[in-house]
Amino acid sequence: MSKVYEALQHAYTDQQEVVKIFRVERPRAQPVVLSHLPPLKMEREMVQLHQRLAGLLPDPHHNILQFISCQSQEGVSTIAQEFARVFVEKQGKSVLLVDGDSEKMTQHHALGISPKMSLQQIMTNGGNLDQAITPVVHSRLFLAQLSGDCSEIVQHKVAASKRDLWVHIRKQYDLIVIDSASVATSDEGLELCAVVDGVVMVVEAEKTRSHVISNIKERIIHNGGKLLGVVFNRQHHYIPEWLYSRL
Repeated sequence: MSKVYEALQHAYTDQQEVVKIFRVERPRAQPVVLSHLPPLKMEREMVQLHQRLAGLLPDPHHNILQFISCQSQEGVSTIAQEFARVFVEKQGKSVLLVDGDSEKMTQHHALGISPKMSLQQIMTNGGNLDQAITPVVHSRLFLAQLSGDCSEIVQHKVAASKRDLWVHIRKQYDLIVIDSASVATSDEGLELCAVVDGVVMVVEAEKTRSHVISNIKERIIHNGGKLLGVVFNRQHHYIPEWLYSRL
């Protein structure tokens, strides 16, 4: 079976590998304790992904990492959540997981947490970060939403893209993981590329065409982002899986 660290290709290489993606659970009615969630499905792969990314990030501490996809339903939210959970549950780190898709709010739904004031509101109007950030019960995982409704996105998108506004937030956590909306549905993720320390593109294997991937890659770089690599998911095995370890 392919490993995630093998699936993470450097932005300037041609090698393409794959990683399986598991669907995020449906919205919960009540907040959950992190330890009561289903076991991590990709713990080893996420550890390897972190090791791969560590050498590409500018600093070993307090990084902001953005996960983004070309189109919807490519598994970006699952990757972001599992990556954040491994940091918290296995390494004891503090992680801020940011819901970057205001329409879906996948991370808040998965953890049964109601969104507070958005980070963009705090950045624009001032206020205490506690008004925007919710700690997940009995853990070092914290949750926030980037923006509220569509009018807020239009009104405040510049605020979220100002680097100095993230300086205070990044110092509060060992890692910030942003689960961005797909480029096909919103340009908001591209607005953030310049202020994060690295961008990872999540792509559905054998579905998303190469010219689409190349176009998004160019747009990320054009917006000042540092594309660390691409994770390909939902691989179809045309030969028995046990043979992949021997290839």
